[in-house]
Amino acid sequence: MSSSNGIPTIQSRSWLFTPATRPDRFPKALASGADVLIADLEDAVPASDKAIARNNVSSVLSRQDGRDTLPLQRLAVRINASSSTEGLSDLLMLVKAHAAPRFVLVPKVESAETVQQIAALFADAGLVSSIVPMIESAAGVDNAAAIAVAAPKVSALMFGAADFASDVGAQPGAFALQVARSRVAAACVTNARLAIDAPCFALGDPEALRHDLRFAADNGFLAKAAIHPSHLAAINEIFSISPERIDWARRVVDAAAKGVAVVDGRMVDEAIAREARRVLAAAG
Repeated sequence: MSSSNGIPTIQSRSWLFTPATRPDRFPKALASGADVLIADLEDAVPASDKAIARNNVSSVLSRQDGRDTLPLQRLAVRINASSSTEGLSDLLMLVKAHAAPRFVLVPKVESAETVQQIAALFADAGLVSSIVPMIESAAGVDNAAAIAVAAPKVSALMFGAADFASDVGAQPGAFALQVARSRVAAACVTNARLAIDAPCFALGDPEALRHDLRFAADNGFLAKAAIHPSHLAAINEIFSISPERIDWARRVVDAAAKGVAVVDGRMVDEAIAREARRVLAAAG
């Protein structure tokens, strides 16, 4: 389910990419600590296996694969670019499936119009999935705020660091990359959407992961993608919200609803109320 402001209200701190060619890994991914499993039809799948991967996802959604059914509220599907033949085939599969994943990740989104077209398709088909546009280019970053509010079904934005770096010719850790991350997070904060950071690609380097997570948390992200289960515990830890913070947020929201101007000695304006609602939504 989602809150009234669009942010998903299930636990959604960690998002683990898993190749859709390996449906046997889906239950293991969820058991490993991931809040959300991303069945990946895009980067993790070679061109020769796209149809196989798509059939695997269709089977899971149709609950015809003979395995224990997955909790769909924890399932996301990353499609191929919606402008591609594979992406259109992915969308057709989703609208024809018997059940819907909680989230659909749309890669390489650069305009609000792309999101609006997909949202209209979902509405016509009665597909209840939330849309998570992936911001992976300079154009996408420039339009992030408009993309965030392109349709009510948009619940989050995810930053795609690798593709963004390729688009602008930046090296890992480059200043341009960090600025882009911050702009995507700011677009989400301003428009009450969940900000999901790109994966950390430094496997086997806990210090690099901690540094990456600290930057994300300090700049407005409330969740992070992962490409390996070994990162999940650290992601869940840093993006878990303390009981004290949740209590503060509840009191602020209650105060705002009653027209009370001060909580804990601090003025409650719309910015503070928006932050409190965001905290509660992220806390699930």
